[in-house]
Amino acid sequence: MSYLSTEGVSKTYGTNTVLSPIHLSLERGELVTLLGPSGCGKTTLLRIVAGFTAPSSGKVMLGGRDLTPLPAAGRQMGMVFQAYSLFPNLSAEENVRFGLNVRRVGRAESEKKLANLFELIGLSDARKRYPHQLSGGQQQRVALARALAIEPQVLLLDEPLSALDAQVRLGLRDEIRRVQRETGTTTLFVTHDQEEALAISDRVAVMEQGRVAQLGTPEDIYRRPATPFVAEFVGTVNRLSASVLDPQRGLIEVDGWDVPISADEARSYPLGQRFKLYLRPEELRLGAEGLPETLCGEVTDRRFLGSLTRLSVRVGPHTLVADLQGSAASEFPTGARVSVRLSPLAIQMLAV
Repeated sequence: MSYLSTEGVSKTYGTNTVLSPIHLSLERGELVTLLGPSGCGKTTLLRIVAGFTAPSSGKVMLGGRDLTPLPAAGRQMGMVFQAYSLFPNLSAEENVRFGLNVRRVGRAESEKKLANLFELIGLSDARKRYPHQLSGGQQQRVALARALAIEPQVLLLDEPLSALDAQVRLGLRDEIRRVQRETGTTTLFVTHDQEEALAISDRVAVMEQGRVAQLGTPEDIYRRPATPFVAEFVGTVNRLSASVLDPQRGLIEVDGWDVPISADEARSYPLGQRFKLYLRPEELRLGAEGLPETLCGEVTDRRFLGSLTRLSVRVGPHTLVADLQGSAASEFPTGARVSVRLSPLAIQMLAV
């Protein structure tokens, strides 16, 4: 039995369906991320789990118990919002202590918890500071400590990093994952940032128009997208039109070129079946012009991104993106004619 689950949870406002019935399960100690664009329903689902929004149908279960009739205060969940929501007139220590005071935790136990939490978030020397004396990243760490102080059964994070600048966001992202692992708290995380979701999650639920388009490990979501939406939303992807040329030999046709793929995969499609090919930039292999079983193209643009260089390659009517590591890109200046090899094992085929 899963630890936390939504069983057929939906939400409608009049004729507008915000959430279609969603069945989502989290195991104890797992971090699952709800990933999707604005308006896909991810925050609505989080608020239903938290008890801030009532579902139109379905129920929220925790450890075999139906939480749906309970208010937010009765669900033993901690929540961290996008806005830090710290009390400006209370010090960092007093903000974290707030939930403990509400629960009438004794002074000695409270002090012990505070010391452990501030050490956990790396702010032991900032306990007496007020929110205006803390950076954005420090304020969000205090908000995290406040949510954890009550030892919640579930931690809910609603885009907690979106208000921070890139470098702080990167560091705090890793801190949240470290703290979550150390405490073993079951966590539901909401974000629209694909890299963030892939970096910290045990599993990712990609949401599209109020439903879960795919649920899987970060690697599954990235390398084996189940739908065109998932393939195009998560990371950068190349898309090509193709058709099955020879199922037995594992050959497909891409804009007049014969391209080999996995024979097992090709045999699962009938002769002539049209579909879309999805390939990640790092899976494309460039070489000298004229190599067999490759597409022919021209390098039209180069972007240096530090550890890799991103090349744009015009292939017929398409522009493909290829990522090359280190100095490998120096062999392919702008204007160079190249061969593009599609790695058979890296091709994701989705029927049209």
